[in-house]
Amino acid sequence: MATKRIVKKTATKNSAPKTVTNSAPKITTKAVTKKTIKKTAPKETTVKSTVSIVKNEPEKQVKQETPQKTTSQQPMKLRRPYLILIIVIVLLGAALYYFRGLFVAAVVNGQPISRLEVVQQAEKQSGKTTLDTLVRDALIEQEAKKENVNVSDKEVTDEIATLENNLKKQGQTLNQVLAAQGMNEDDLRNLIRLDKLVQKMVGKKVTVSDNEVNDYISKNKASLPSTDEATLKKQVKSQLTQQKTNEAVQSWLANLQQKSNILYFVQY
Repeated sequence: MATKRIVKKTATKNSAPKTVTNSAPKITTKAVTKKTIKKTAPKETTVKSTVSIVKNEPEKQVKQETPQKTTSQQPMKLRRPYLILIIVIVLLGAALYYFRGLFVAAVVNGQPISRLEVVQQAEKQSGKTTLDTLVRDALIEQEAKKENVNVSDKEVTDEIATLENNLKKQGQTLNQVLAAQGMNEDDLRNLIRLDKLVQKMVGKKVTVSDNEVNDYISKNKASLPSTDEATLKKQVKSQLTQQKTNEAVQSWLANLQQKSNILYFVQY
C-alpha cells in the first residue's frame, strides 16, 4: 500500500512538469512574436518618415527657388519707370516740335528768336496804342449790352460788299488791303460791327443842317471836285456827318472811360 501511494505521488509529480513544459513554450513564442512586431514597428515608421522627407525635399527646393525667380523679375519692374519716362520725353519733344511756333518765332543761322522777344518789342513800339484799342472795344461792347444795341451779321456782310465794290473801282482787292494792314476778314468784321454799334449809340444823335453844308462848300470850293451841285452837297453832307460822328464818339468814349473803373497793371 505504501508503494502504491509512492507511485501515485511520483506519477503526479512527473505529470505536472510535462504540462508546464508543454504549455510554456507556446506562451513564450506568442509573446516573443508580439514583442518583435512592436519592436519592428518603429522601423517601418522610420522608413515612412524617410520617404516623406524624401518626398518633401522637392517642395522645399521649389520654395527656395521661387525667391530666386522673383529676384530675377525685380530688374524688369525697375525698368518700367524708365520706359515711361522715355515715352513722356518723346511725346513732349514731339509736342514742342509741333507747337514750336508758340515759343520760337524764327531761327537765323541756328540762332532762335523767341516769341517772347517779338511780343516785348511790339509792346515797346505800339503797346500803349494796342492796349487803348482793347480797352475802347471792351467799353463799346459793355455799353451796347446795357443799351440793348445789336448789329446783325447781314449788316456786316452788306458793309463788306460795299467796301469790296469801292475797292474794285480803285483797282484793288479786299485781300490786298487787309494784308497791307496786317488784318484778316475776321478782324474786319469785328471792326465793322463795333463801328456800327457806335453809330447806333452815338451817330443817331448827330445831325448836319443844309446851312452847314452850304457854308462848307463856300469856304472849300477850290479843293472840292467839279461835279453837279446835288451830288456835291450829298458828298459834303456825308463827310460832315462822318466828322461830327467821330468827334461825338471821341467825346463819348472819354466820358465813358471817366465813369468806368479801369485798372492798368502795365504802363507803357
